[in-house]
This record gives sequence, structure tokens and C-alpha cells, in this order.
Amino acid sequence: MKKPLFSFLGCIGTALLLGACGQTSTPAAQAAHQAAPTQIVTVMTPGTATDQQLEALYGGHLITRTDTFALIGRTGNAPALPLQTLGTKKTYVAEQNIGVITAPEKLSASGLGVWGDSLGVWGDGLGVWGDGLGVWGDGLGVWGDGLGVWGDGTYNVIPANTSPWQQIGLEQAQRTATTLGRNVTIAVLDTGIDLNHTAFGGTLTPSSTWKDYIDGDATPQDEGVVGVGLAGHGTEVAGIALQIAPGAKIMPVRVLDSDGNGDVDDVVSGIVWAVQHGASIINLSLGADSSMTAVNQAIAYANSQNVLVVGAAGNNGNEGLDYPAADFASPLDISVGSVSGQRLKSSFSQYGSSLNVLAPGERIYGPAPANQVGAWSGTSMSAPVVSGALALGLSQQVTAARAAAALRASAGSLDATNPLYQGKLGNGQVDLAAFTDQLK
Repeated sequence: MKKPLFSFLGCIGTALLLGACGQTSTPAAQAAHQAAPTQIVTVMTPGTATDQQLEALYGGHLITRTDTFALIGRTGNAPALPLQTLGTKKTYVAEQNIGVITAPEKLSASGLGVWGDSLGVWGDGLGVWGDGLGVWGDGLGVWGDGLGVWGDGTYNVIPANTSPWQQIGLEQAQRTATTLGRNVTIAVLDTGIDLNHTAFGGTLTPSSTWKDYIDGDATPQDEGVVGVGLAGHGTEVAGIALQIAPGAKIMPVRVLDSDGNGDVDDVVSGIVWAVQHGASIINLSLGADSSMTAVNQAIAYANSQNVLVVGAAGNNGNEGLDYPAADFASPLDISVGSVSGQRLKSSFSQYGSSLNVLAPGERIYGPAPANQVGAWSGTSMSAPVVSGALALGLSQQVTAARAAAALRASAGSLDATNPLYQGKLGNGQVDLAAFTDQLK
């Protein structure tokens, strides 16, 4: 059975849940994976060639195309590729579409499954959403002017997140950036989201902008049974971004299945889709163990349209980031590691010269499928903190370049508390209070 190349970077211990229910993978999803091309060809300069000409030349079918690159999918019986002249710039790069990668969270000592203290912070087990109304209410409406979310220093939406959010100055940031991310769209390329969760009421982009590359439809539902595999990941990621920027809109794009796996062509197509349907920020809480030209070309295309891209660093704890974060080259791309409540690099977080910033990623609470709440750990959770922060910045009417630069510049060094990693933790821990203050 084919195993996809991509895998998301969350959950050193899966969700802490107040219950568990979900849906199993559908036959359509299995069929979609079986139909995936075994090889992809990235054409660097498609020029004026027609789609049909490209397909004939490279022996496959066109998957997606922009002004800067085209992606062709090939099967095992495809004809030979055209020769390239030695010593000249390559006109195309052929890569494996479906490979084998182990999700970092599957190797963690904490294991998978529901956490032991399943009643969690909510005591009676009813959860924050209870009867479907809960603290989120009708989405943005519960936030009002952004001040009612906080009371005596407590984050009233999910009190268990008070400590990590205060650690990065979120309360002050939301008081400064009172637009709270309005008119900014964050595309979440992930396992989909629970489209029926009360937390997302009034927070999603129009359904015409949704996409599901796993099932091949326009309903990017976060499927599977929570606690089995890695279902619920996208729901959590989107919910974290909204906690930081509750006025932003989420564009759900499903490129990973409920086990957290996906194919390169789907991730590339998802990036292009997000750009062409109005995303301002693309969150990539996913990764692979090798560089991929196709993904890098898609990200470069996004940057050419002034779209910010945020990527998780990876969870194996080693030096060197997972891809595509390791390849980020534009000032509009930000790689994110995880920091603990003691300002220490999280044990699982990867690090190195290509890391830009760190954000809380340990036991972060957010929405889980079926109107539940869950807690996850991983750099997958750190990335949407930064995506949400950038949304706060963009809603202050600044350019993407200025927002990204200010986020880096305002971060606080972690060298003093992490002497073994000096010079390998980027600009340090994000400081959202300082960030939003810089943009006033």
C-alpha cells in the first residue's frame, strides 16, 4: 500500500479530550490516494506552452499551473522524460510523489491516544462548548471589542491557555490590535477541520473557497476517530490561530488524511488554491524529511503574490528543520519551533540556523471534533500561533513584508535560558505585545 510523503507535526501526546467520537475514512478518500501519481515533474518555466503541449512533452497529466511553474503527474508506465543539456539550468525536476515518512509524533515517548486525566480542566466533563453555545457563541460575536476575552489576566475563552498566552503577551497585543485580524484570511492546509464545530461559527471563508484534496471534493471535514491516528489535528490548528486572531477568517484546505499523511501534489495544489482564493497567510503544520522542488516552487509563487507562509520546524528534537521549513528563503516565510513555559526549547522541537522564531507548543488547548476541547503538543501548535500573530499585524493595515519583519525583530532572545542552543533558536520567542506595538 502506498504511503504518502507528507506528515503533520503535532501531538507529542494526542488530544486531551472530554469524549471521543468521529468518522472513519471514506472509500472516496482511499480511491483518491490510489489515483495519486507516482512521480511529479515540476516544469520551471512553462512559458507559452499549452497544457496539452506540456502533458505531451512530459508524459503525464497537468495537476496545477501558475505563471512561474507547472506540475505534471506521471504514472509508472509513463514515457521517458525529455533529455536535459548538461551544464545548463534545469528546465524541469522529477520527484517522487508518494514516499515513506514517519510522523514525528508517532515516535514520541508520550505515545498516542487520549490523555489519562480525561476530565481535564473542565471538571464536570461538560466542556467549554456544552450545549453548543458555550464561550464561543456565534464565533466573532463572543469576542466583542476584544477586551471581554480577558478578565483579571485570565483568558476566559479557554482558561487553561492563560499561561502560554500571557507568556507571549497576547492580552496586550489584542488590546493594541483591536481589529483582531479582521479582513485577513488564514489558509490552514491540514487534515481539514470540524466544519460543524461551534468554535468556527462565523469564522470560515465562503464555502466556495474550501477544498478537500483527499476526498476530491469541496467539503474539507476533519475525519476519523479522535484518539485514533491523528484525527482532529486540523481542527486544533485552526482553533489556535483563531485564539490569537479571532477576527480572522479560516480557509480550510484538506491535504492530509486522518493519519496525518498526504501526497506532495496535494500540498502543492493546496498552496496554489489558497493563493488564488484570497489567502493572506498559509499555515503549514506539516513536513517531510527531504527537500521538494515542487513545494518550494509553490511557496515561491505564494510569496510572489505577497502571501505569508508559516511552517512548523518538526518534532524529532534534532538539529535541522523538516521541509519545507528548512528551505524557507523569502522574508515572507517564517519557520516556527516550540518553547516551554520556562522559556526552554521544547525537547521535541527541532532547531538550527534556519529556524526563525519559537512559540508555545506544549499542551495547547483548542477545539476538537464533535464540539469538544483537546490539548496537543508539537510544533504544529506553535505554527498557528505565528499565523494568528501575523493576522493581527496585517489587520493593522501594514504590508506582509513589514508584518513578517516586525514579528522577527520583536522576538526575545532565548540564549540565556538555552545555553546549549545559542545561535540556533532564531530570533527567539515571539513577543506579540512588542510586535503589535511596533506596528502602531
